[in-house]
Parts: sequence; C-alpha cells; structure tokens
Amino acid sequence: MEHILFDIAQKELNILKDFHRTLKEERDAIISFSIDGIIRGNNKKEELLKKIEFLEAEKEKLIRENPEPEKILNDSRWLTISREIKSIMNDINIALGKNINLLSFSVDYVKNSIDNIVDFVNKASYNNKKARLSVFPPREI
Repeated sequence: MEHILFDIAQKELNILKDFHRTLKEERDAIISFSIDGIIRGNNKKEELLKKIEFLEAEKEKLIRENPEPEKILNDSRWLTISREIKSIMNDINIALGKNINLLSFSVDYVKNSIDNIVDFVNKASYNNKKARLSVFPPREI
C-alpha cells in the first residue's frame, strides 16, 4: 500500500508542475490580450484542479486506512516529494498573484480605453446632454 501512496503523491506533484506551466501559458495569453488563450488556460486549470482534488482525497483515504501512517510520513521518499510539492505550491502561489495583477491591469486598461472613446464620442455629439453614451454602469464594490 505504501508504493500506491508514493505513486499518488508523485502524480500529484507532476500535475502541480503541469498547473504551473499552464499558469505561465496563461500569463503569456494575458500579456498578448488573447481571450482564447485565457479561456484555454482556465479550462486546463479547472481540469487539473479536479485531478488534484481526486488524488488528494485518495491520498488522505490511504493514510487514514494505514495502520502506521507515521512510518510513511517519515519516509525519506515521502519527505522528498512533500518538499517538492511545497516548493511548486509556492511557485504556483507567486504565479497566480502575478496573473491576477496582470488581469487587473489589463481590465483597467481596456476600461480606460473605452471610457476615452466614449468621452470622445460624447464631446463630438455637440454637447447634447440627451445624446450622451454610457457603456459601463458605475463600478461598485
């Protein structure tokens, strides 16, 4: 049963590495304003998260069912995989923060560009107040 647990942990690590690669691809899509790339990245992330959730549940189940879980958790192979998982999770956390900031910047940039266009159109309408154009409702948080 121990080898199954180590296999599951290794698969989880590989999926986390794939998740990290997906975040890098998503970052490139955000920078290039590729909506298709962002959607593709989100779909892949969702798929990978489902796999991770399944593996995590299986791993916890096997640890609970094991009569000597301390033996497994103190094994050098387990400690090595755990260390690698923590490292990749830290990298993922950093990449997620960067992607969130990039998305926020991109959305603000697009909103400001549209606001400038709307302002230009409104000024070009000879200041007719009834003909004012509004694309976005006021933003409330």
